[in-house]
Order: sequence, then C-alpha cells, then structure tokens
Amino acid sequence: MSRTLLARASLGVLLLFGCWIAYTQNQGKPPQLTLNKVKDDLYEIEGDGGNVAVYVTSEGVILVDDKFEQDHEGIVAKVKSVTDQPVKYVLSTHHHADHSGGNARFLPTAEIISTANARANIVEHKQANAPPGVAPARVGFTQECSVFLGGRRVRTQKIDSGHNNRDDII
Repeated sequence: MSRTLLARASLGVLLLFGCWIAYTQNQGKPPQLTLNKVKDDLYEIEGDGGNVAVYVTSEGVILVDDKFEQDHEGIVAKVKSVTDQPVKYVLSTHHHADHSGGNARFLPTAEIISTANARANIVEHKQANAPPGVAPARVGFTQECSVFLGGRRVRTQKIDSGHNNRDDII
C-alpha cells in the first residue's frame, strides 16, 4: 500500500470519527425553548422550529401550534411556569411538523383543531420529511372556528394564500 493511499485512508477515518463525535454530542439534549410574555395572559414560546402561542384562561390553556414531538416536555414545562391550568386546546395552523409534530403527545389531554385541509395533509403524509407518528387533528373546519374557554374567545380562520394553502390565522 502506498504512503499516499495510507495517508488518505487515515485522514478519512479521522474525519468520520470527528463527525461521529460531533453528531453524538448533540443527541439527547432537549431543545432550547424561550418563553416570552406578550401581554397579560398571552405568551410565546420560541426555538426549535415554529413558535407556540400560549393563551392562559381561568379554565385552561389554549396553544397555537405545538412544535415537534421532542418539544412536548419543554412546552409543558414553560406552560407550568406561568399557570397550573392544563392545556385544553391546540390550534394547529398547518401540517408542517414544526407546527403540528407534537399533536400525538397532546391528544390524550387536549383537543387538537386544524383546517380540514391541514388534517388531510397529515393523514396523507404530504410533508415528505415529516417524522413518523404525526397525529392529525380530531376536529377540522373548512372556513373558521371559535374556541370559548374561561370566558374568552379565540377565533381561527382559514386563509388561501399563506405559507401554504392549508394555513389559518388565529
């Protein structure tokens, strides 16, 4: 074996080993999420993909989006840092996993609501790189929907020309 070939093979092994070390250093670390107070009982959780709105009422919490599945525990911890009320509703703005990837983790205790089109996109696996297990909403609407909780109303309405054609505004 020539010295050049041996040197290149050694360099390749070192590069792969370095990549493996870098990759494993990031495994298992929970995503960094930041809670920001917007106004009174309205908060925003940012980091790791799309943002989450947190609306606290006297009867429970309404979330707008729930990020990726791996963010569930961090989101719940941030909510618990501002209220003892449980999450009752999650309004999903669209089907991308950084907005609806945590649906399955919230479904046992909260109702997930989205446009009928966003629900269909999750069922039909329209996001090719979505992780397995993204759960569709159990409640879908075609034009608009209102949630009433703790004497407050949150209204969501489908829009046709947003981030994709399955978006809604809340």
